[in-house]
Amino acid sequence: MFLSQITMSRISQKNFERIAENALRVLYDSFPIALSTTQVAQELARDNEFTGKVLAFLEKKGYAQSRARENRVDWLLTKAMKEKYGKLV
Repeated sequence: MFLSQITMSRISQKNFERIAENALRVLYDSFPIALSTTQVAQELARDNEFTGKVLAFLEKKGYAQSRARENRVDWLLTKAMKEKYGKLV
């Protein structure tokens, strides 16, 4: 089968949120070091585009913050989220 014939299935909101939770764990484990989208994607075993959407979702919720660098975006937890997440684990 050619790669152009493979279609990606839609992901449910519940699964999207579970992946977002895993992304929070990755950011929590690396805090205070910011990770690139690619680094987070590798940890989640997802592609960069999807991981970028997940991280943008977390940023919109106020859980993560982005830092634009030369050719990439780095991500880290907000300090408030670090404290909240730390109480949960």
